Amino acid sequence: MDWTGFCVLLLWISCVCSTKLHYDARVTVKNEGITRFSFGNHYSGLVKLVSSGVIWMGRNETLYSIKPAQDFKPKLVNVSLCDDGRDPDNSECPYRLSLLSQGADGNLFFCGSTKETTKCCNLTSSYSLTGCFELENYKPIITEPSLLVDDMLYFTTSAMGLYRVNKDKMYNIWSQSTQLEQKYLKLVAGEGKHQDKVYSFFAEKQKSKDGESEQWIPRVSQSCKNDRGGPKAHLQNSWTSMIYAQLSCGRGHDFSQLIDVATLQTNDDIKIYALFRNYWNMSAVCVYNMTKISSIFSSSAFSSTADFAGHRPGTCVPNSAGLSPEILKFMSGRPEMRDRVMPENGPLLFTHRHYTHIQVDREQHDTVLLLSLESGGVHKVREKPVFVIAEYLPFPHGTHITGMLLDTSKKRLFVSSSNEVVQIDLLACSVYGDECTECMLSRDPYCGWNGLHCTSKVKGLIKDPYDCNRPLAEPSKSEFSSETPVVRVPASSRHFLPCPMTSRHASYHWHRGNTREECVLSDQGCLYLIESMDAAHEGSYTCESSEDGFNRTVVRYQLGLSRSNARRITPVGLLLLVVMSLPVLDF
Repeated sequence: MDWTGFCVLLLWISCVCSTKLHYDARVTVKNEGITRFSFGNHYSGLVKLVSSGVIWMGRNETLYSIKPAQDFKPKLVNVSLCDDGRDPDNSECPYRLSLLSQGADGNLFFCGSTKETTKCCNLTSSYSLTGCFELENYKPIITEPSLLVDDMLYFTTSAMGLYRVNKDKMYNIWSQSTQLEQKYLKLVAGEGKHQDKVYSFFAEKQKSKDGESEQWIPRVSQSCKNDRGGPKAHLQNSWTSMIYAQLSCGRGHDFSQLIDVATLQTNDDIKIYALFRNYWNMSAVCVYNMTKISSIFSSSAFSSTADFAGHRPGTCVPNSAGLSPEILKFMSGRPEMRDRVMPENGPLLFTHRHYTHIQVDREQHDTVLLLSLESGGVHKVREKPVFVIAEYLPFPHGTHITGMLLDTSKKRLFVSSSNEVVQIDLLACSVYGDECTECMLSRDPYCGWNGLHCTSKVKGLIKDPYDCNRPLAEPSKSEFSSETPVVRVPASSRHFLPCPMTSRHASYHWHRGNTREECVLSDQGCLYLIESMDAAHEGSYTCESSEDGFNRTVVRYQLGLSRSNARRITPVGLLLLVVMSLPVLDF
């Protein structure tokens, strides 16, 4: 690493050390609100999720569906692309799933491919095929992005670029091969004032100027939906409107590797949430808006010299075959904008975590990011200010997450591995406990306090921890009576007092009289150890937590020496009593 890079790294570390943001999730959720749909031993491989009220998954020759409210496991859907209805598992019917996409009316649109051809169909709610057509010389790849706009199918192959085709075979268009390694991540159809465009987000590997190293460059392209290609002599069956721009995230090229892209529809625009990684494997999220991207394409100068009177390259025209040879020649060189697309602000998230997928949701005035981890977990993150609310553990540690899908209407996140699909209920607010301040300190935009519970189902909820003293916020469930039962401990015995640690952002301490003592940390939480019980250890012990200026008594004990006829409570039994007295949480 050169001196400049080392200095930049030190600067980033300094920023992290100086910030008060927590990059660890406040709570960990293992079971609450999590539903598992397992394939068992009958399925192994990539699962691609498509939402249309029903969750669709598939790979190779098998297609599965899940109706979340009804099914306990994925349902095998028997459909055949063979004209004579032969079993798709039969070697004489060699179609393999190559594309899954959300179709019209909430149904599934899918394709299957052989070595020679591809066949695409709509699948109705009764599992019958309609509107089937064949594509010659086209073979989609199920792991790559696709988009169905009206009757036009867009899909990508990283080896060649962006394809577009429909059943009438009127517009068979693809990009020129660039001899560069590409990875397509997202296709977005423009809406409103951008409705005549399609945008693709991808990463492109390029060699450095000295040719000794390689770097991934994040890019976005814009194409016209009515692009019919050029005449026979120039760009026939190829894009004549595709232009490119580079995305910028962080200072210069600090975050250059584009990992995943999600979109969020606002009242008057489309926001693009792009997940990046940098040289040091740190992650960041940068936010762009479609209006800014469009303005770069319409107003920025091109990187290469271009001066075409009367027509700007990349502008949509009624008949692209009528473009001049000069413009078509210029377009064949993959023209790129000189200006980069800048994010709305600096990187939203700067963390030592390795994120792999992103989904975004809007809840009232807050934006929530769902980010999958390489370890197999999922972070729920509040955007402004950045706050990691919870870490869900839907899979065993180290499981590779193959995809995420967000049902915004039901507030459910679907996460897939090679042999399992997990539904996470984002409205499961009980994971924060039945105490007003604990509910509020979660900062979960989906949740609030209704006077008795942390919930999402009541209007007029308390949303601020400082409001927990209002009449609506009834006394906390964890308040202790003035008479704490005495726990009898045999003389000279070794004993510990457990205190559950429900928040990673809180600090925990033991108080005995006027003294304050640190925890002994263990899997059981914050412990107070007594090596040998005697009369000097008799008295009151209180475990308190402190978080953002709010102090809370978590548990209190009154210890005394046991009498000969007293019944001894072991440390394990004491821990069970403490757990039984707390709300049912999954931490």
